[in-house]
Amino acid sequence: MRATVQLYTLRDALEADWKGTLAAVREIGLEYVELAGFYGQTAADWKSALDELGLKASGAHIGVEALENDFDATVADAKTLGMKFIIIPWVDASKVGGWAAFGEKLNVIGAKLAAEGLTLAYHNHDFEYANGDGLAELYGAAGPENLVAEIDAAWVKIGGHDPIAVIGSLAGRVPLVHGKDFDLSKTPRWTPAGEGTMDLPGVFAAAEAAGTEFIAIELDESPGAPIDAVRASYAYFKTLGVS
Repeated sequence: MRATVQLYTLRDALEADWKGTLAAVREIGLEYVELAGFYGQTAADWKSALDELGLKASGAHIGVEALENDFDATVADAKTLGMKFIIIPWVDASKVGGWAAFGEKLNVIGAKLAAEGLTLAYHNHDFEYANGDGLAELYGAAGPENLVAEIDAAWVKIGGHDPIAVIGSLAGRVPLVHGKDFDLSKTPRWTPAGEGTMDLPGVFAAAEAAGTEFIAIELDESPGAPIDAVRASYAYFKTLGVS
């Protein structure tokens, strides 16, 4: 498994100095980033900067609307960046119309992406558990065949479920995991990895057994400078054997 960082964590720094922030990520020792927007640049600009700094894109968070309304451009950007995974980061749960049906919808998009050599993933929050087990409905027992999971372990836990069990249930279909940590007694509740209440050693072990390729650092909010939280999280990741 390899470490990556979801760049939403560094959104303010990227807005101020996108290339300098990428350089800081590389200085920490990370080799992969998971994109969340281009910050006014093009995919070609990003590819040039990543190559210059010795970074690679593990994937990108891209809204389902872009895939529905601007599919060709989205695919072109993904190919320019040389990445494999396109990840839906969030949906309006009130408009899903049932998780099983939503999975069928994503399967159609995923099939189109597969024909382009790309893989569609879905990143969960906790709202999938608001009325039952939405993730179990979304992925079903054996499908959709053109949709994989990016399991955000912390959101699963906050949703009242066991992320270790969820990852295990999706073995072979969970190439991406967000190794987030949190402590509900703190403000903000998000902490650098290893400083909260999550059983991250258990999550990492389950991910390894399930065939996960990338584990991402992410903090929705950071207790201090976000780049410091990324640095501390990566140091902890390395203690668990993820480089």
